[in-house]
Amino acid sequence: QVEIPIPLNSIGLGIELLEIQGGRSDGLGIVIVNGLVAGGNAENAVITSQQPNGQTIMIGDSIVSAELIMDRKNRSPTNKDQVDVDFINTECLGYDATIEALVGMLSSLTDNEHNIKEAKVVLTLKRLRRRPAIDVTLHYPPSQNLPPAKLSLQPGDNLRLAMLQRGVALNDPLAQRYDGKISGSGNCGGGALCRTCAVSVLRGGELMSRPKLNERKIVESEGASARWRLACKSWVGYGMEEGEIVVQVNPRQW
Repeated sequence: QVEIPIPLNSIGLGIELLEIQGGRSDGLGIVIVNGLVAGGNAENAVITSQQPNGQTIMIGDSIVSAELIMDRKNRSPTNKDQVDVDFINTECLGYDATIEALVGMLSSLTDNEHNIKEAKVVLTLKRLRRRPAIDVTLHYPPSQNLPPAKLSLQPGDNLRLAMLQRGVALNDPLAQRYDGKISGSGNCGGGALCRTCAVSVLRGGELMSRPKLNERKIVESEGASARWRLACKSWVGYGMEEGEIVVQVNPRQW
């Protein structure tokens, strides 16, 4: 949450908004902060005042709700001052509906009959974060005479499934099965038993999930390079980082 004091001689937030999804007849959409007006109330609030928990307003934030808190001076000398709160929900509203809601809320400050001493707006924000992209380049053995393939994945994607869904052949006939079955008798369906989905990671290994003990034992039992990974036990986007991974498919054939 961010608190923005609103001077009565300068009513407004000073926030530039951008609609990234909208145009619907029901007024719904996604609106984000696109900037702060120089010298505006929002900029002054985040620069010159101490925000709760060090919160601030960033480009890409979405305004979920807003509270207008007004401290009114009671005209009767026997009564205490009054605090009124006006709440609006702006989550999932399009641009026009968001502006209408915010302007309507602040319009309460233009009525001098309310005898307002001071006012502030408390914004509740959601921080939208772009999901990192992981580019995977696959190199095939020279004997297959195939050009490199490129995949665009997201954090949490399993490497084996992503390759199979894109038609990448993984069933290496040279693989020695770990479960005692005859080599070349097919894959184990992602159970880390057949080793047919092994790949050699040339670059970007830090972007993959860390190998567990069982996977390390299976790879080491074949005397393979430390760069080898079982695609069925490899998930990309480790630590929500993005970048490029380069692997060799069917590394026994290189």
